Amino acid sequence: MSLVQELKPGRLYLFSLDHDSEIVASITNLAESLRVEAGVVSGIGALQKAEIGYYDQKTHEYRTIEIDRPMEISSLIGNVSIRDGKPFLHAHVTLADSEGNVKGGHLSRGTVFAAEIYLRELIGRPLERCHDPTTDLFLWSETR
Repeated sequence: MSLVQELKPGRLYLFSLDHDSEIVASITNLAESLRVEAGVVSGIGALQKAEIGYYDQKTHEYRTIEIDRPMEISSLIGNVSIRDGKPFLHAHVTLADSEGNVKGGHLSRGTVFAAEIYLRELIGRPLERCHDPTTDLFLWSETR
């Protein structure tokens, strides 16, 4: 293990997102306005359309999957940490269509139909994301 950090439970928030809002920006903006620097996020609901992806480990690039139809959020899980001095949401999602077929991956963006989000703040030294040359990702680091 390259990083172990003890954090304590902080404030709890349950909130619903506005219809037609952008899900990643909405959660990020709320974390920023509440001054949450570390936390865990989960959610349920539905998106009108979404962009998800996966990280190609050979090319070090995100591959995008565009979903331009209504999908149920069967699972949304992620975390909030600090990147470039501001709260940053890293979330993964599993989306189901009307026949129960699923797609999942890194959540890049999505237009909300209805969404209920749980945000649990974690108290302690916030985790900061810094560039990792091995993976070319921004990963948690102890540099702060």
